[in-house]
Amino acid sequence: MKKYRNDFIFIFLLIAAFAFFYFRIPANAISLNKLVNSSNPNVFDQSRLELGRKYNNFLASGLPKETPTILHYLIGNQRKFLDLRINQAIKEIKNTPVASGKIHVWTLMNMGSVIKTKSKIIVFDASDVPFSTVHKQLADLADIFIVSHGDTDHYDPQLLAKAIKNGKQVVFLEGLMTDNKSPLAHPLKSGQTIDINGTKITAYQTDHRGDHKFLEPSAWFLVKVDGFTILHTGDGRDFKDKSEQNVVYGRSDIDILLVNNAIHPYNIRDLKPKVFVPLHLYKWMAGKEFLDTSNFDSVNNIYLKYETSLAGMDKKMLFNGEGFEYSK
Repeated sequence: MKKYRNDFIFIFLLIAAFAFFYFRIPANAISLNKLVNSSNPNVFDQSRLELGRKYNNFLASGLPKETPTILHYLIGNQRKFLDLRINQAIKEIKNTPVASGKIHVWTLMNMGSVIKTKSKIIVFDASDVPFSTVHKQLADLADIFIVSHGDTDHYDPQLLAKAIKNGKQVVFLEGLMTDNKSPLAHPLKSGQTIDINGTKITAYQTDHRGDHKFLEPSAWFLVKVDGFTILHTGDGRDFKDKSEQNVVYGRSDIDILLVNNAIHPYNIRDLKPKVFVPLHLYKWMAGKEFLDTSNFDSVNNIYLKYETSLAGMDKKMLFNGEGFEYSK
């Protein structure tokens, strides 16, 4: 054994170094997290914009223009910081009581979000990035999972398999989870509504990112739970069935719109939500170029151009892992 001692020492040091770089959260990430926690998500002012720039600068540091490398996910500060934020949000989701007549909303990453009422926890588009497992904690916590489409930043098969194993319900547009025959997996046709213990969920097929092709399962989902109406857009823009589009845009009862920031403000105006929450913010997983067009400054500047059209609607610009409470 003595002749292998140096080899064992080398392997031990290699494992220790990997663990250090994988788990270590840098001081500037901890400091930024404290700044976000001390900021009020209900007040979008100059101080929030300035914090948004610090947030953007942190995520942009060392990030390539387009596709991040495997090292960004393995030991990069971006993944570590977002893990910190999502872990914190999941603890809040677990421990925050919600009274009757109220709803609490949290953002995760990209279009990922969670709503919690007195009786239900519903998750939209939760997905872990490579070498992260933080979102999979939701498989033990939530009641219903909704998946808008199959992009990896929206659809996490391992998370959903774990959720189904734990007796949770999963809802998606038909054609997505074709290999899952569990009675807890619910493929919906466009326009179809499912009632899960009093929670009504309707799917509306859309294109993907405005491509007008409708070649893959992609949908908006309308959810009615405990007296609230929530609409989640995924990455869709145009409806395949224009009569369904007219139904959705003809509604006047949408409380919370969880909306992709690429959706035009005129569409938000026509949907008439009480509150809209722009998502797909600070998307670093597509590189610095995408990050710079999905931060507070760039997205808010678009909304400012249509301020009159959006009058009377409460806009919630949230950092990853932030939440707010809403009551009618």
